[in-house]
Amino acid sequence: MVHKLKLSGHKGAVTCLSHSSSSFHGAQRKKRKSTQNKYPSCLLSGSEDGTSRLWDLRSGTRASLCILSPNREEVTSVGFHPNSRDFNASLDLMGHGQYPFTVFTSTTQGVYAYDLRQATSPIIVEPDNNLSDLVSEEINQMAFATAGVNAYLVVADDDGYARVVALDNFGENRSQGNFKSSDNCKALRHDTTSPNTLVTSVAFRPRSKTLDLAVAGTNCAVSLWDVNRHRRPLSSFSIQRDEEEGANQVCNPPVVHSLSWSPSGRLLAAGLGDGSASIMALEGRKLVESCRLRGGHDSSVSGVLFPQFGGTHSSHVAAEDRLVVTAGTDGTIMLWDIGSRTAGSAAVDPNTMFQDSKVEGEVLDTEGGEPMDEELEQPSVKSSPESKLLFGMNLEEGEKPNWIISSDSCEPVLPNSLFCATTSNDITVFTLPRL
Repeated sequence: MVHKLKLSGHKGAVTCLSHSSSSFHGAQRKKRKSTQNKYPSCLLSGSEDGTSRLWDLRSGTRASLCILSPNREEVTSVGFHPNSRDFNASLDLMGHGQYPFTVFTSTTQGVYAYDLRQATSPIIVEPDNNLSDLVSEEINQMAFATAGVNAYLVVADDDGYARVVALDNFGENRSQGNFKSSDNCKALRHDTTSPNTLVTSVAFRPRSKTLDLAVAGTNCAVSLWDVNRHRRPLSSFSIQRDEEEGANQVCNPPVVHSLSWSPSGRLLAAGLGDGSASIMALEGRKLVESCRLRGGHDSSVSGVLFPQFGGTHSSHVAAEDRLVVTAGTDGTIMLWDIGSRTAGSAAVDPNTMFQDSKVEGEVLDTEGGEPMDEELEQPSVKSSPESKLLFGMNLEEGEKPNWIISSDSCEPVLPNSLFCATTSNDITVFTLPRL
């Protein structure tokens, strides 16, 4: 069974999520393990209600901080500054009611940064930095990456561009409000043949020697870029309509709604509008489709994810290349094994990871109601021969997923969990058995 609970507090549909584990990828796993009780386990959410909320998962299911967006505009994306040096600062700050984070939020009109170390109230009104000179149209997603000592931010918006900005000097200026993102911005045009193409999703490739970025849009295509050589993409892959399934594939084109790299950086998953998910591999610097996950959803796949259940620096990275999560607008979430043929012969069989039938004990002291244990569904689906559906989970009736993200096994609270932002006002959390 899967442990399921709700995080309630927003007054509108939850649109986006980010987990603090993503901001500590540079921290040594050995150090994280020895300081696990002090390690900040936080979730950041954004909503149509014009607020972003920080959830300190160690203290229960109530949000700890509330950030009001300028003019109370809808929040379209959120993220933590990917600075591993903040991890060292966290050990000193967490005991004093401070959070060692700079967080970013995007709205329909701008990008804003908030240094939570400067917060003097649980309600934050003014941003510490305004990066709105980076914005042309409504932002659909933000993503972050580190390369050496530098950090990078990319935004995908409705004008067909992915804009990448280096945050090299942002650490010194993030509280002074004088960082100018346009000074070192690189604009990547996803589709040069159509001015109406929207960029729907972006994802930096992990464990890459160069700063590689995957960009997808409404033209049913994915492009791969070396940001440092940004005049043209390294590769472009056009996703073909899937003719092997029924009416859903016939009616809906394979528009790309979501992208996710595997932890090793060898595979790229794309959630598609025809209800399937494409798994692509790199042959040199060229994207090619390895398999298609089909038959699990009756409608569009709005979110796709390689969950980091093994921890970013653990020996389970190879195993994680075999696990893919898809979230469909039919209100279901599926966990897939894409097989050793696609993920590589060194990948560990993930079937051994979920042998426990029940999660022992309560994960959180929930004040908003008791957590629910949910049986794993194992529907019969037709997919690529080398892949199979491990199990599925249902959202509440009428709820549709807007965003999914995972925590890793190093988390002191809610390890190996899937966080799902839905069209309701709540965040649904599914906690799977430990590895």
